[in-house]
Amino acid sequence: MSFSSIYKTILDKRTKGIPGSSEPFALEEIHSKGWNILKEDMPMPLMVLKKSSMDYNLKTFANYVNSNNLSISPHGKTTMAPQIFAEQINYGAWGITAGTINQVQTMYFYGIKRILLANQLLGKSHLKTIASFINAEKDFDFYCFVDSKKQFKNMQEGLNGITLKHPIKVLPEIGAMNGRTGIRNSEDLLSLIKTIDEDKSGSFMFSGIAIFEAVIPNVNKGPLPATNFANHVLDIVKKIPIEFYSNLDEFLITGGGSTHFDIIAERFNTLQLDIPKRILLRSGCYVTNDHVAYSTAQEEARLDPSRNWNDKLQPALEAWSYVQSIPEENLAFLTMGKRDIPFDAGLPIPLKRYRPNDGFLDIGECKIFNTNDQHAYVKLTLGHGWQVGDMICSGISHPCTAFDKWRFIPVVNDNYDVVDGILTFF
Repeated sequence: MSFSSIYKTILDKRTKGIPGSSEPFALEEIHSKGWNILKEDMPMPLMVLKKSSMDYNLKTFANYVNSNNLSISPHGKTTMAPQIFAEQINYGAWGITAGTINQVQTMYFYGIKRILLANQLLGKSHLKTIASFINAEKDFDFYCFVDSKKQFKNMQEGLNGITLKHPIKVLPEIGAMNGRTGIRNSEDLLSLIKTIDEDKSGSFMFSGIAIFEAVIPNVNKGPLPATNFANHVLDIVKKIPIEFYSNLDEFLITGGGSTHFDIIAERFNTLQLDIPKRILLRSGCYVTNDHVAYSTAQEEARLDPSRNWNDKLQPALEAWSYVQSIPEENLAFLTMGKRDIPFDAGLPIPLKRYRPNDGFLDIGECKIFNTNDQHAYVKLTLGHGWQVGDMICSGISHPCTAFDKWRFIPVVNDNYDVVDGILTFF
């Protein structure tokens, strides 16, 4: 990867999270500023990334992948931070997953050599983009989903006669009834694979099968729906005639988001083929985890003896804000809102209270129950002790909608010294 240019990016008072009193500086200089969150050196609200927790998650998940004969192409949409992509690749990631063409473009720009578009690819501009990347970089390896003959025809037409130096590797997607995208039955799947095989342009190669289990009906009501869906997919894969994939070095079968990856991995590992297979997870949120949705799902998996997940990831993102108003005895307002924190999969949870000059204090019983654009509503109990000016550290839910609210996120050590910074590209 080549992301050194990111560290040359100039940050100034226009950058959310940078003190307005500071002179413009390059990101690479941030560690020398001596800033500390608890000393109020940076404006709030502020999202921070705890380095020790992210490092722990990277190591823990890499160990899980390696010990279970798996590969991972982390979903880059979670962070859209090339600096984090580099860390994931350093920990053995097979590639990086994208959800949109603009995400692919950012990943390619920063030197990602293998990208999986976990989505349908269609449209002339999109095909021309991928063709230009393939023809400009001999080592660029690109995969994408396809779920109908009409989509595949659109891809053929989108190339409009462009000759590719090596093919786009297509992965027919299998979906579930009342789910999201994906082919619903084996007959349509086999017909699509046959159509791909009949294309003699050299621009496309059938390379395996893709799913996304997190959008199937009732998937959050225990492990059975994901298990049944994985078994259904395996039954379909077994019906694919070997002549359609005997030319491959390996058969790629990919699924596994951030909540049911262990089920998908366990079931897919039972697949027996006449050529080598690669089981590819696409989990993205593991790198920072969270305090609500994903931590809850993974704890449920960890405590279920029927599932193969025994580790405990650490939340690495925290949202810091001030108590700005206590207009009623049991009601406080924080200086953060929908512009700063995720709210689509649960509201933040207050974790710690810090008062300048007094240190950490008891957080008490409290709950964020609503947000506006710039405010968070907090319900307090009697005798809470909160004061205007207190600093509140909150845990968040759903990393994907936390990162996208911040172009710049400071990286802190366990003492809340700012030791680095990352930039996002949404």
